[in-house]
Amino acid sequence: MDRSLTEKQQAFIENFSQTGNAKQSAIKAGYSEATAEQHGHNLKIQLSHEIDEATKKLMSSHVPLAVDKLKDLINNPKVSPSVQLGAINSLLDRSGYQTITKIEDVTGRKKDAELREELKHLLSTIAVVRGPYDPSDTNGSGSIQ
Repeated sequence: MDRSLTEKQQAFIENFSQTGNAKQSAIKAGYSEATAEQHGHNLKIQLSHEIDEATKKLMSSHVPLAVDKLKDLINNPKVSPSVQLGAINSLLDRSGYQTITKIEDVTGRKKDAELREELKHLLSTIAVVRGPYDPSDTNGSGSIQ
């Protein structure tokens, strides 16, 4: 922190970076309850840089615990595979590795009939409010032709 801060300001920064509640942080820092809401609002703006730094420092101190929890999720056989996959993706993402989503346009390589069948199959796997798929419907009601 570059500038000199009062003890109250330092206490406000510490409390606010932990709770995000400006009024309660002002009260805990020693400001009057009658003026805490206004002081909290003003201090939040005035000390935004210091609050950001304190929050980052606080967050970074919890990274090892978060990584450990992700490892527990990955290795726990009682956890569903989808949660394990989410934990793996999260851990990889935070490690600088990113999963790649590949979207491939196959419309030029597949015949119209193949694409219609694939679309029909996909549509049959979801719940649709309208009636069932009718390939003979040509009145423009939204059925795939």
